[in-house]
Amino acid sequence: MELLDEVERARRERYVRPADRDRFTVGVAVTRLAAGALLGVAPERVPLDRTCAGCGAPHGRPVIDGGPHLSVSHSGERVVVALTGGPVGVDVEEDAGRLTEGVAGQLLGPDEAADLRDLGPAARRRGLLEYWTRKEAVLKATGDGLRVPLTDLRMSAPDEPPRLLAWEDRPGLAGRLTLRTLTPGPGYAACLALIDQPDARIREESAGPLLT
Repeated sequence: MELLDEVERARRERYVRPADRDRFTVGVAVTRLAAGALLGVAPERVPLDRTCAGCGAPHGRPVIDGGPHLSVSHSGERVVVALTGGPVGVDVEEDAGRLTEGVAGQLLGPDEAADLRDLGPAARRRGLLEYWTRKEAVLKATGDGLRVPLTDLRMSAPDEPPRLLAWEDRPGLAGRLTLRTLTPGPGYAACLALIDQPDARIREESAGPLLT
């Protein structure tokens, strides 16, 4: 809690469920500790800005003034923080049975639905998770978020390396994206998306040493 500023403490208290408050707190702490180490400043001095671009309220996507670029995601017992030199999006999702057929209709395009049609229940659920995390990571990297229908993006099949195959409104984006499947552990799926960073060295590290 001591690493959270006044704005972050107020946002933390707005979460109803203790688990949500805990995930938010861990995300802020890891962000400040990791970014502070990169910038050579104390964690509490990392210039995090949460101003919403739409309304100006302090509930927007976190941005570090002057860089590095930042993306944060949390689900279940996992919190993922990505710091890079360019636009980045990261998403992690727990396999908790929330991706129903109704959600699949909002997530998959016709070709993607065909990729999963003949799979058994477990493989289909895993495929939905892969599609979800890949699309969310891309939309976070572009800054669009869920303002763009997920069905607008056509991704590679879940059993293939992650790639954006097509996005009608962004015809040149696919060649600028680097996607990487992350390893958050059993019961989870996660994906990282980078824009204009083809030679980036992607390194996954546990936050445990930072937090201790």
